Amino acid sequence: MQSIELIKSEKECCGCGACYHSCPKKAISMVKNADGFMYPKIDETECIDCGTCLKVCNFKGTTWKKTLGETYAAYAKDTDLIQSASGGLFASLAQSVLAQGGVVYGCAMLFDGEKLIPKHICVREQQELLKLKGSKYVHSELGNIYVDVKGKLHENISVLFSGTPCQIMGLKGYLQKEYENLYTVEVVCHGVPSIQMYHDYLAFVEQREKKKIIEFKFRDKSQGWKLYGKMVLQDEYGAQTEKYFEPEESSYYQMFLNSYTYRENCYSCPFASEYRQGDITIGDYWCIDLVHPEYLTENGGRIDEKQGASCLIINNEQGKKLIEKYGQGIEMWNSSYEQASRYNAQLRQPSLMKDERAIVFELQKQGYDRIERWYQKRLAKIRFIRKIRATIPKGVKKIVRKMILNK
Repeated sequence: MQSIELIKSEKECCGCGACYHSCPKKAISMVKNADGFMYPKIDETECIDCGTCLKVCNFKGTTWKKTLGETYAAYAKDTDLIQSASGGLFASLAQSVLAQGGVVYGCAMLFDGEKLIPKHICVREQQELLKLKGSKYVHSELGNIYVDVKGKLHENISVLFSGTPCQIMGLKGYLQKEYENLYTVEVVCHGVPSIQMYHDYLAFVEQREKKKIIEFKFRDKSQGWKLYGKMVLQDEYGAQTEKYFEPEESSYYQMFLNSYTYRENCYSCPFASEYRQGDITIGDYWCIDLVHPEYLTENGGRIDEKQGASCLIINNEQGKKLIEKYGQGIEMWNSSYEQASRYNAQLRQPSLMKDERAIVFELQKQGYDRIERWYQKRLAKIRFIRKIRATIPKGVKKIVRKMILNK
């Protein structure tokens, strides 16, 4: 009889899939819970109690190490920043890895003819890199990526793998050894909604617009280094239209920013701290104008705040090697972990679980239209606040913003 207990509660599992891929008897499957998130389930008739699944699970903290904390404000010199997240660091590193014969793994938002699928893919050619650019605020499908990465590593191919801290933790748990030719880049993560929630939202929008969504971007930088989103809609005749929106105009997007829709373990994430899992950590350098005004072009520096700036944290010796070997296209200026985390809470603590989360997931069982109706009732207040904001002079806004952030 199966005696292994993988998890005692859902907050103990990040859904990385390391146990699923490592089971020698294929006795583990990933099963969707009531909220649409995937969790491992053991088939008692196939389990041989070998303990491999427990051995590869790194979510329990046995292999965590604190980051070296070498922190920089940075951006990529030659990458198209309009297409890239933050300051284009990942794109620059990826281009260099591919140019030197390596491969790159990351999350792409692929349209399969019916719907958009967030999934990890392997990129081998420069022209394919565009698929990996941009922010995706949804849990990606990993499929057999861990297995594929291991195969490339054994072929002595250099691998650059990007993902959330827990996905990188899962990869390393699955591999069970260090590889000199593996380089990992983690993004600063707030938490992840389920693919089901994302698809339910897209289906609702398509029904409302009476058009198919063939592209969806959470951070479209053609509107500046802000949070504007963009979707491309296609009608039955193939004609396409672009629609831009602020976060508040999208229930899914705003609920993500409000941390209403994350996986349960995200609210106690151990990696929203100095226990980083990637060789390097990258993300937006929020409020760089307050922390490092001397680096901005308006003050004689080199960083154009309108195009975006990145925070770069080197976590270990492999991270140093990654930057030394592939980071020639990146410009960096000294900062510190304390400075970078001052206005980026996810480097210090996990997102707060709010009462609205329970409401949203209960409504989801009745259909996304119920979530939308609940959200729209709240939107009137948001619009009122936006109108009040618009009447405040920019100088006053900056002073108030600084006072709030420094509380």
